[in-house]
Amino acid sequence: MKKIILTLILAGSLVLPVLFVNAQQQPVAEIPDLPVVQTLETIANWIFYILLFVAAIFIVIAGVSFVTAQGDPEKFKKAKDTVLYAVVGIVVALLSRGIVALVNTVLRPM
Repeated sequence: MKKIILTLILAGSLVLPVLFVNAQQQPVAEIPDLPVVQTLETIANWIFYILLFVAAIFIVIAGVSFVTAQGDPEKFKKAKDTVLYAVVGIVVALLSRGIVALVNTVLRPM
């Protein structure tokens, strides 16, 4: 868990200089609103929501596993790992969505 938190902090600190540098510059290029771009954004949105739905299902399954573990350390560890992986999946989905939004705001003119 400490490694994940450390990784998130380091990734966030790598993004900050980009934000400060691009705050003073004009956008370099403009992404045209072509049907292809809109289609890709729609597909990305669907994938994002499906990932969140699947992660929520895995969290519910892990909760049931916690309840039915009945003191078995192996089942408890498996349920704990399932929750961890589901949370990591949610974090990755949110970070990917944030990176796409960041790229869109940097490349689109104000």
